Amino acid sequence: MSAKTTAVDILDREDERPISAFTHGAVSRRLLRRARVGARGLAAADADDKPWGLLYRALINSLGASPDTFQLVYPFVSWSWPTAAAGTIGSAQYDFCSTAPQWDAVGAYASGGDRVDLAYQQFLRVIPVATDDPDLRDQITVATDALTEASNQYTQAVDIALAIYDDTVVDNTPPFTEWLGSLQGRGYQANIAAALKKMSQAEINLAALVDQANTPGLADARNQFVNEEFYVRLADPNLTKLPKVPNWSISQNAAQWLDKVKAGKGPAGATMGFSSRDSSYDFSKSWAGGEAKVQQLFWEVKVNGKWERIDSFETDNQLEVSLEFEAFDLIQIQPSLWYNGGFVRSMANGPFVRGYSPFGDGDNQAVYGESGFFNLLKTGMYVGYKPSFSIRTSSATFKQFSEKFKVATGIRIGPFSFEAEGGSEKSGWHADANGSSFTGTTTSDQPMIIGVQIAKMPKGGQG
Repeated sequence: MSAKTTAVDILDREDERPISAFTHGAVSRRLLRRARVGARGLAAADADDKPWGLLYRALINSLGASPDTFQLVYPFVSWSWPTAAAGTIGSAQYDFCSTAPQWDAVGAYASGGDRVDLAYQQFLRVIPVATDDPDLRDQITVATDALTEASNQYTQAVDIALAIYDDTVVDNTPPFTEWLGSLQGRGYQANIAAALKKMSQAEINLAALVDQANTPGLADARNQFVNEEFYVRLADPNLTKLPKVPNWSISQNAAQWLDKVKAGKGPAGATMGFSSRDSSYDFSKSWAGGEAKVQQLFWEVKVNGKWERIDSFETDNQLEVSLEFEAFDLIQIQPSLWYNGGFVRSMANGPFVRGYSPFGDGDNQAVYGESGFFNLLKTGMYVGYKPSFSIRTSSATFKQFSEKFKVATGIRIGPFSFEAEGGSEKSGWHADANGSSFTGTTTSDQPMIIGVQIAKMPKGGQG
């Protein structure tokens, strides 16, 4: 038997090993997802970040949310998730909860984005395994490589499906996993299911070997991760080819929350507003730092079934907007016990296998941080119900927009969509020429998701 091998010794055995497409392609995939979400014929330079920043500041001031954890989300996301039976999860809920947020204070939600559970799996993979048994060490090396290759096949299968999804679907409608159950997506579902099955088995094989080694906490974390008790079936009957997925829970379901609101027993409402004359928000004060990188227009009107840009609102220096929600709330999001937050926190400083470091340095791939593959998860979502708007403009802007307003069936203010079923006049929307103002309340009865509460790795997340 050889002398005892330490975790650090294993760091020197990483040459000529398979490279993970997931870990090394994380940043480029996020940039691609953001660009595709904001596509809709819009060039990045076309969007004005200032009103997004003003809305961000208005929201944190009104809601008591912290810029240390708040992300404003676009495009519009309705919170109409059906209540799933025990042991199942709806595809829309699974997509929203399980996808990692973009590293932006105003972030593009992509229902086909990187999954936190896969990022966590890769995090466990890059922790060196200590053993004094050379045969076991060799077996672990082979099993780790098999997992890397299986995860690469899964990543490739998802990327192929996403390329078609992004070309045919706008604003996550339907969400990616639901689309996999459609006629167009079923073939891709079969390929993803086969890759998932192979990857899951590779993970189980590796967990059984790591269980025989002596890296503190790693065997327990891996055994939790492969424990089917913490997995559930997707509720959609069109997704039966897919295996169980890691479970995510929310503190209230949409139907129960809405019933309470309508019965007058729900949370209080919220009011917020800003003016085009207000100074720009400094995004460097937010958790993401830097500047906003929004790729969606802030002001749009729906006419004849199509969304159009409201140019006059963008240039009006007298514009004032006020928004009011009948009810507003923070709904908690939590991964099931497949995720071991305590172990993640214990590995804040590594060590990691060769080629990886906590926040990246030199040629090392970052595990955490903006450039890391395992950097963020959602711990809550801010939801609102029955928003109303009041927009005051200059007299010139009022005259220019009033005719469009009369025939409008919807208005977008940032990520918020206001529906006017049957037209603005039938919906009770009003244009006041004396006050140069437009007012209205959405006719939609569905709550909307306004933003999320984020946690940064390695400190974030419960468990």
